Amino acid sequence: MQVKTIQQMYDWTILFHTQMAANFFSVRELLGEHNTQLVDYCTKYEKKLAEDLIGFKAITTINTLDTYCYEYFAENPELLNFTDLDRSTQLDEQAIQGYLSDQHQKVINAYEYLEGKTQTADGKEKLGQILQLEYQGLKQMVQSINRHIDM
Repeated sequence: MQVKTIQQMYDWTILFHTQMAANFFSVRELLGEHNTQLVDYCTKYEKKLAEDLIGFKAITTINTLDTYCYEYFAENPELLNFTDLDRSTQLDEQAIQGYLSDQHQKVINAYEYLEGKTQTADGKEKLGQILQLEYQGLKQMVQSINRHIDM
């Protein structure tokens, strides 16, 4: 996928959350019942984030979405390749939480960069809203994983 505009950034982020959900679902059979519940939760939450972004994109003005952002992806081409969970390691709560945090931080970093570069008020507002969605999503999932660990 080539990312040049904010609209393509939304599409990339939707694809990111969809791939995260599929990745969590794909490791279910490798886990015990306790951690299967955890990845089921992560799968559902990633799907929810993708759905939220789809709705957000639908109500965003077209000219905001046409803003160019290709330089970030030119400088960080590794973002275009999705990183799966490492199945060769012990897939416990800590590994799942670390993976989740690392992957989401990449998305957050991209939106922070774009928000800092955007010069229009509408663009800053929309990117700030997506950034808040990403922050809240990550925070919610990490807190749930921590509660799961405590059980």
